[in-house]
This record gives sequence, structure tokens and C-alpha cells, in this order.
Amino acid sequence: MGLIDADLSFDPRDPHFPLPEGPVRWALQIFTADNAYGLDPASTRYENGLLRCDRLALLGQQRTAEGSAEVEVHQRGDRTAWSITARHPEPVKAVKLLLTGLPEEPWWAANTGRGRQLGDRFQLDYPGPEWATPWAASGESTLSVRDPLVRRQILHVHRPRYASGRVVELVHVAAASARRGEHRVPPVLLHRGVTDHAADLDEHLAAVERTHRLEPWERRSDVPGWLRDVALVVTLHGQHWTGHVFNTFDAMAEALRFVTRHVEPHRVLAYLPGWEGRYYHDYPRYRPGADLGGERGFGELAASARSLGVRLMPMFGGHGANVTRYPDWRSSVLLNDTGRYAELLNRPDWDSDRTGEGDQVFLNPGEPRFRAHLVESVSAIVREFGVDAAFFDTAGYWFDDPRYEVLDGLRLLAAELRLRHPDLLLAAEGWWDALTAIFPLSQQWFGVDRDLRLPQVLTRYARTTGHLAEGTPGAGSTGVHEKGFVPRPPDVVRPGHVPVVGIVGDTLAQHSAEVADIARWAQEHAPPR
Repeated sequence: MGLIDADLSFDPRDPHFPLPEGPVRWALQIFTADNAYGLDPASTRYENGLLRCDRLALLGQQRTAEGSAEVEVHQRGDRTAWSITARHPEPVKAVKLLLTGLPEEPWWAANTGRGRQLGDRFQLDYPGPEWATPWAASGESTLSVRDPLVRRQILHVHRPRYASGRVVELVHVAAASARRGEHRVPPVLLHRGVTDHAADLDEHLAAVERTHRLEPWERRSDVPGWLRDVALVVTLHGQHWTGHVFNTFDAMAEALRFVTRHVEPHRVLAYLPGWEGRYYHDYPRYRPGADLGGERGFGELAASARSLGVRLMPMFGGHGANVTRYPDWRSSVLLNDTGRYAELLNRPDWDSDRTGEGDQVFLNPGEPRFRAHLVESVSAIVREFGVDAAFFDTAGYWFDDPRYEVLDGLRLLAAELRLRHPDLLLAAEGWWDALTAIFPLSQQWFGVDRDLRLPQVLTRYARTTGHLAEGTPGAGSTGVHEKGFVPRPPDVVRPGHVPVVGIVGDTLAQHSAEVADIARWAQEHAPPR
């Protein structure tokens, strides 16, 4: 069962409090690592927009418990802001604001696909692929969180049996590295009567820009001039985890010569997954794979790309590692939010024996030694071969490790690489608001055909391209990725999205005409610089 399906099997019997002039009512729940609490009605006073609660109650109201809460509700017209402080003898893990009585309209986020309905029960998690910034809309209502830090926010909407209608939950999770007995929740904002959702989002994004130092795309100093001309990303798949080679370095060079006969070379960015040898199996050892041609072959590929005017972007792991390749993995492995065990996640079945591989772990770039390893690995490839960009796999996945802040680790990683190599483009798998301040280019998790509801959440700051797992022309091989075969989606023009075409072993031999058509289409539809 997924987290979205888990629920209480009883009525928590939370006391609810009204907002002025309307049916909306709100309640509060407080969570520690050990239990969950509501407000004790007998110990709670709410008047003139100020709530004080001197004692909590276990959910269900069977007995009271230690703890307290203070909530300031600021009302200005159709705008309501909650400022919440929760206290407990144990560290506060999370605080939930519950809302009832909102109009029963479908919810959507800025990066929800146009026309997509989130349904009667759904969950959005920030930061993550479905919630790029903590802002969401339902009819003429919007809900947002103005957090000065990147911390987990959850929007969960459902219809529990014990409620008379839909319950909207906004959960703020305290950072694992800073959980204390007193926790202040950043302002939660409800705006009703919204007729211009784009303007409402702009107001939210203005706060995000100030907090995370986001710069508009046109003014970003970390965007090399050549990136603004790129019209096509060519994914040149190298070596699969099993050792199967899709393209040697010689074959990659030949593919670039073919593609650049149909699109101007300076408009091509060549993305290289599996260039280091067995994809993921050799993480985080980043040297040219011997079976693909080794260092000499990679050097010749780099020279060929330079002579054509094509830019090269090899792929590095932002977190992934094979424990047999990185003996110091225990010092940097990602821990769960209580710091008690390693997060063993993302274990694909690379060899199709229908079980996940056992030696793959995720490491925290916030840990100094692993971060230094990544910096040195990337820097060596830039120095020796003159590559133009570095792509960081899984960087868009956020983890709440109490020892090191993952986002701070990525910021430091980027800062060190840019200090050493000012013209190096840094790119990432996935994107969300604060992450785009670090990586101006990303891979879109959902495919280039997703039509974002309010695309300025992306296009104002960054650009994205198709994922590694976009199917190649023909049968749709996903190359080094674990997804097998996926039909390639039709080419469409989407704001901020750079088209992509993947190349595996048989792509040019059997589907060269389609590749040529894609290249010509990309150049024809490239936005002006």
C-alpha cells in the first residue's frame, strides 16, 4: 500500500474553527516521531484571530497529553494566513492544517499537465516531480506555503468516511536536521475569489525568487551563451548495466556527424549516459569505459564533437553508488529522517532476474568526502577532455537526511565546479523551484509532451529536455535505462522544452530517415535566441 492510501480507521474528532464570512473551517494536528495529536477543546481558546491551546489530545480525543499550540489567523478580505507554533516535550516532526468547506472544484498545480485532473483523492509532495513549488489551485481558491527553507510540504485531499465532505490537508514537515520541541510553521496562505491564477502564482514566485535567489533565464550568469542556441539534445547511449554496448565512442562520433548534416552543429547538445562503462554498476567511478574505447576513444569523440561544433554532456550520479566501487559509502549513505537506518531505495532490476540489485545505494552530496569525490571526478573529465557540461543523475530527488542537507550539498557542489570551470553547464534530472536556482537545465520527468498548466514556473528561470528514458526511434528502446521499451512520443512544441532524440545500436542503421526528420524539425521550431 502506498502512503497516499494509508489513513486513520477512526474519527480523529478534531475541533474545527470557522473563518469569517463563509463555510470554511480549519483544524490542527501535531506529530512527533512517536505519536499524533489534535487540540484539546477544553484547553483551547480562539478569539479575534488568535488561538491558544495549553494541552493536546491524542487523535480521537480519548485522553489529553502534554503539548501546546498557538495560531495567529490573519484575515484580509479574501486572503487568510495562518502562522502556527507547535510545542511538545518531544521534537515536533510535522504540523497539519486541515480545511473543510472549500468549493468542490478539481485541484491542480502550476506544473500539472493541462487538462489533467488530480482526482477525488490525491497527494502532492514538495519538493518533487508533481509539485514544483508549494502552490496549488482549486476553482477560485489557491493555497500556498511561503517557506524560507526547502522542507517537505504535502497537499493531501480526500473524503474520509467520518467527514461530511472533502478534507484538504496541508502538512508541513520539519527538517530532520532541526527538529526541536518548539516548531514554527512558515505562513500558510489561502486566497479565495481568485480570477487570475497566473497573477496569483506570480505573487508566490516573487517570494520564491527572493528566498532562493532565482534569476530570470535571460539574466542568468550560469547559462553559457551556446546553451541559448541549442535546439536538439542527442542522447548517445553507452553501456548497459549488464555490459551490453549500445554505442562505442567511435559510433557516437559517427552519430553526431550524421545528425549535424540535418541540424546546425552549434544547436546540438550530446548527452552521454553510460559513457563510464556499465551504467550505474560503475557509479561513482567516472572514467571513460574500456569497452566503449577507453580514454583514447573518449578523447577522439571529444575532438570530433569540437571540430563539428557540438557540445558534450557526460552523465554523473548525483547520489547513486555501487558499494563495491566506493568503499567509503557508509559515511555518506542517505539516512532516514530519524538518522537510524540507511535509505535503501531505487534498486532497479538491471539484469531482468525480476529482483532488485543488491549493491546499489544512494549517497548524500552534502557529506564532504563524497561531494569532493564528485567535484574531482567531474573536474578531471573537464580538464582532460574539454567537455562542456556535466549532468547529475537523480539530483531532483530530495531527501531529509538529518546529518547533511542534500540541497546545501548540491549548492556547494555547483559552487565549487563553477569556481574551477566558470563556463561549465550544470544540468540535473528533474526540477523544482529552488533546484532551478542551481541547475539552469534539467530533464523533464514526465516527457516533453507534458503541457504545463502555468509554464512560467519553469520557463521564467530554466529550460528542460526529454528524460533519459524517452524511447528511441523504432521500437522505443530506453537504452541504458531500466524502463525497457517505450514508444517515442510525437514531437510537439512546448515552452521551455528542448526536443530530444535517443540513439542506440540499431537507430541509425534502421531509422536514419526518422532521425533526420527529427533533427530538421528541431531546427525549424527552435525558439529565437
